[in-house]
Amino acid sequence: MRRLAGVLLAGAAEARFYSEDLRRAAHVHSRRLYSLLTPLLERGWLADGWDESSPAQAKRYYVLTDVGRRELVKPQ
Repeated sequence: MRRLAGVLLAGAAEARFYSEDLRRAAHVHSRRLYSLLTPLLERGWLADGWDESSPAQAKRYYVLTDVGRRELVKPQ
């Protein structure tokens, strides 16, 4: 989780993160990535959407919310 949090916090305030980029940057397997992202989405720390710039291949993206940024910078 720390690696994923570091990747998310390194992005700009409105940065869009795609699954494949998060997976590579955090060095986690796809299944592990989704098990980390799900609770963040449920808590409202991440928002998600679909990039439909290429309708044949829509890609899901994630954006760190203000609440998520505040929570992830808190000492654990």
